[in-house]
Amino acid sequence: MKENKFVVPPCPECGARFDNVFDATAHLLEDDQEFNPAFILPSGHKLMLGSLLQCLYKYANSPKQIKEITQSTYMTLFTAETNPEVIQDMVEDMVVASNMMDIDDDLKKLLKIGE
Repeated sequence: MKENKFVVPPCPECGARFDNVFDATAHLLEDDQEFNPAFILPSGHKLMLGSLLQCLYKYANSPKQIKEITQSTYMTLFTAETNPEVIQDMVEDMVVASNMMDIDDDLKKLLKIGE
């Protein structure tokens, strides 16, 4: 079976080509603009879909990371609807954990370079 590959069209203005739609979109925006569509829950909380999709794309080759991202997103949505008073702390904990994961990866790269 043939795999379908999404082809990102070149920039209509300069003809630049991109490996992914996220880079192409960033190229088309002004420097001070950002495209990060959001889904607004009935409770008023926002799920930043643009950031979520970029994160899923970034970890596409890491099933363990995808499972963690999708489960934490689902739990966040559920908590935002059913227990909105604890959502702020929960989101802060996930942001810290996510940043620590990136720091761990960066630290490993730095230590590897020093070998």
